[in-house]
Amino acid sequence: METLNEYRGARVRRPVVRLFIDDREVTADLSAYLLSATYTDHVEGVSDTLDIRLDDADGRFRGPWYPSKGDTLSFRFGYAEEALADGGRFDIDEIAGEGPPDVMTIRGVAAGVKRPLRTHRGRAFENTTLRAIAARVAGKLRLELVGEIARIPIRRVTQIHEHDLTFLRRLAGKYGHAFNIKGDKMVFFQRDALRAAEPVLVIGRADLTRYRVRDKIMDVVAGASVAYFDPKTKTRITRDARDAARGEVSGDRLKLNTRAESPEQAEAQAKAALSEANIDAAQLEMTTEGEPRLVAGINFSLVDMGGFSGAWFVVRSRHVIEKSGGYHTEVEAKRVRTNE
Repeated sequence: METLNEYRGARVRRPVVRLFIDDREVTADLSAYLLSATYTDHVEGVSDTLDIRLDDADGRFRGPWYPSKGDTLSFRFGYAEEALADGGRFDIDEIAGEGPPDVMTIRGVAAGVKRPLRTHRGRAFENTTLRAIAARVAGKLRLELVGEIARIPIRRVTQIHEHDLTFLRRLAGKYGHAFNIKGDKMVFFQRDALRAAEPVLVIGRADLTRYRVRDKIMDVVAGASVAYFDPKTKTRITRDARDAARGEVSGDRLKLNTRAESPEQAEAQAKAALSEANIDAAQLEMTTEGEPRLVAGINFSLVDMGGFSGAWFVVRSRHVIEKSGGYHTEVEAKRVRTNE
């Protein structure tokens, strides 16, 4: 697989932004005023955002072109004569002005502010599954549930005065799952499965305009265990999870002080806890020339970086396209495999 520089070759690539308001393209209307477009993409836990900075020297965006409540933004980006990436749909959340010079910034958030996301609720779920609970929450928020969810039986779990999404994130994370809201979809995934995917591109040292790596050698965890009580045999049974790749580095083990209702729950909890304990061991921040394929949730292969090389999982990407023609991508990633 080619590195980014090899893929680009000697081509001169022109960054392109296409903007839509309520599904009507407004690129031509805004192009003379567009200073920058910044798209920030998170794999989980935080809503994606789109920030549009506009030259407002003549006051039109404070006046007749002021956005209306309920307007939506859509965004596509990339390079001319190449397939454009779809940034998705955003509800306008905030409008900010500053000056001089007069600049208007319109911020959109992917998780619709029109949905009742902030209401605290208290309720109990009984004799159900993780998927069924996720489907119920998604339905209440008028979202389509998509993605892979393992069959995790749940006899009882209580939502105690939490936002629906806060509760669901806590519950999903306990069993090694996560989700994000993309437009009108609640996209679920199993963390380990996503992190185990094959890299979609290769990045070499020459592709990086800036980087910072932190690789934690000690205090990583070799295994985790969760116990549950088997009502049939009246015995306490332990389920273990091990990280063979890190077993030689550390003998530390996690013993979780949590209650599981079944072997499936215990095993899922142990695997999830071990994975999350070690995922932060190696972290990378880097900047490259604009690359639309570098989005949250993908793996890339880092090469020509010695001990820092390996497969890295993107947890956040930030695409900045400026009026000057500049386009760069900032990435935060965590290493999921070494090249050993």
